[in-house]
Amino acid sequence: MRSLISACLIAMMLMVASFDTSSAAPIFNTKSPEQKHAEMLYPLVSVEASDGNGSGTVIYSKAGKKGWETFILTNHHVISSAISVEKEWDPRKKKKIDIERRTTVNVRWFIYNKLSRFVGTKGKVVDIVAYDRAADLALLKVRDSERGVKHVAYLRPWCEPIYLFDPVYAVGAGLGKPPFATEGTLGLFDEEIQGYRYLLATAPIIYGNSGGALFRWDVPKGRFEMIGVPSQVSVTWTSVISHMAWNIPRTTIWKFLKSNELSRILPSGCPDPK
Repeated sequence: MRSLISACLIAMMLMVASFDTSSAAPIFNTKSPEQKHAEMLYPLVSVEASDGNGSGTVIYSKAGKKGWETFILTNHHVISSAISVEKEWDPRKKKKIDIERRTTVNVRWFIYNKLSRFVGTKGKVVDIVAYDRAADLALLKVRDSERGVKHVAYLRPWCEPIYLFDPVYAVGAGLGKPPFATEGTLGLFDEEIQGYRYLLATAPIIYGNSGGALFRWDVPKGRFEMIGVPSQVSVTWTSVISHMAWNIPRTTIWKFLKSNELSRILPSGCPDPK
């Protein structure tokens, strides 16, 4: 759980630039079902940790000299139970020191027939290669280096504009179900929660959506692009306000990956965010 955002708003963890008319988002139902599935649904996975399930998004899968590298972006709070830090005696230093241990995490891809009919899952083991507790981000690497992943989300470069009122889809494995999408619009860009900027979107999310993806249609490129990671939902003292969803923005994602020397998995063309 996070601290109060305001007297009537609690940020709650979710586990189980100039106007350019060419980039304005069209009505989503004009896009083909095949494209929606390939670019938004199929890159989503379920992330299974010891204290619950969340979501993850495949953001990179390419073959290199040492085999395939596949990376999945998720929230830190989704996999935090797989990270432990304990004080242990170091006989060489003659004192107790902090020892960090990371256990493996399981992820599940969802299998479909006839585009949309869910028929099962396939799982793989992943390692936690980077995390930032304050930014609530974590990066997972698939251990399987002999096979890549076909469906990878397109990260929208952080320097390319987005606007209030842009239609968006939030996609994730809410309540542990196969990933599904909800629609909404971008509502706010500059809310700060514990020193980090968040995007407010009105696409409803619920427990289990954490680590999924927020998508926006780009007209010139003709594709859906990931612009955020669903992380928290708003509540009053008595109810969840699922359509006031807080998403980690691209600038935070860029800084997180660059600080962990993982620039190679980011789209090119943007300077470092400030």
